[in-house]
Amino acid sequence: MKIQEHVSLAPLTTLGVGGEARFFIEAQSIEEVIEALNFAHKQSLPVFVLGAGSNILIADDGFNGLVLALRIPDITTEVHGTLVWVTVGSGMVWDDFVVWSIENKLSGLECMSGVPGTVGGAVVANLGCYGAQVSDTFMHAEVVDTQEKNGTLKIIKKEECVFSYHDSMFGHTPGRYIIVHATFALSTDTAAIPAYRDNRFDMAMLAQNLGHTPTKSEIRDAVLTMREEKGSLIMKNRVSFKSAGSFFHMPFVSAEKYAHIIAQARAFDAQKEEQLRPWAWKQPDGLYKIAPGFLLEYTEFVKGYVRGAVGISPRHTLSIINVANARAQDIATLARDMQDAVEKKFGIRLEREVEYVGDIH
Repeated sequence: MKIQEHVSLAPLTTLGVGGEARFFIEAQSIEEVIEALNFAHKQSLPVFVLGAGSNILIADDGFNGLVLALRIPDITTEVHGTLVWVTVGSGMVWDDFVVWSIENKLSGLECMSGVPGTVGGAVVANLGCYGAQVSDTFMHAEVVDTQEKNGTLKIIKKEECVFSYHDSMFGHTPGRYIIVHATFALSTDTAAIPAYRDNRFDMAMLAQNLGHTPTKSEIRDAVLTMREEKGSLIMKNRVSFKSAGSFFHMPFVSAEKYAHIIAQARAFDAQKEEQLRPWAWKQPDGLYKIAPGFLLEYTEFVKGYVRGAVGISPRHTLSIINVANARAQDIATLARDMQDAVEKKFGIRLEREVEYVGDIH
């Protein structure tokens, strides 16, 4: 295990922002993870686990502790009838895993193509998009429990993870569990077409346009194109921006609050409200899921907004971007101003989806 000191973290993040790590270790195995944790314990250091550097904002002063970069990349498989159980190292890049599944004629991940991050991070966040989410195929994770001595390994099953929209038990217990492997049950049925549709795209329509049942590669290409059009793709040779992805969660509100939002939006600009539909979706429990971008459209913080070195993607209202050598504090200030503006207009405080690492105000 190699211990490095004063390692710049900005190049290791999708925002390209942040200071140095006091100590930095790349772990290629479970043994190195445990060894790194023992080092941090002896030195009384806080630990931050780094994946692919997406969905985080690292402070300008960096992280005064140990940054543990997970690089466990292995894949093993077991066949169980029409399902293949695939166990993946948490450090594998998520999109590489998606590509691997398609190349091996397995279904279940293709709709989540192009999402930045690692397998471990995808499980923690219950990654989801275009009608699919990690919890659909996830079975269990092998983790190191940092609260137990000597790096105890545990298996945490799906039902223990308390998966919800873009969240999980791991997200509610930050720092306790370090995922080292995750197991998924992927289908060998490659003919099934995902049922996803929105106001701009319909998977069934894709089949009609192609004149045949789309292959998983064709579904992946369609998803990558959608993500590129929305400015949420970070990929070589594609239109990309330095961002951490969607900065804010979708809020869930009561039916009464939903009706109030409609009334307010129409009072502000009825034509805009109509043009932006659909912007809310009723849930089985009676709550309504609201698109944060819709709320932001009634503020100054719209697509293409720029303030010095930071701004908002010209393609996606929820993506704060590093325009030109931005500092973490610039990004945090813009995010807070966006939250304040929405709260003033609609009485809703948007919650951050991006995790702040280090001292950020």
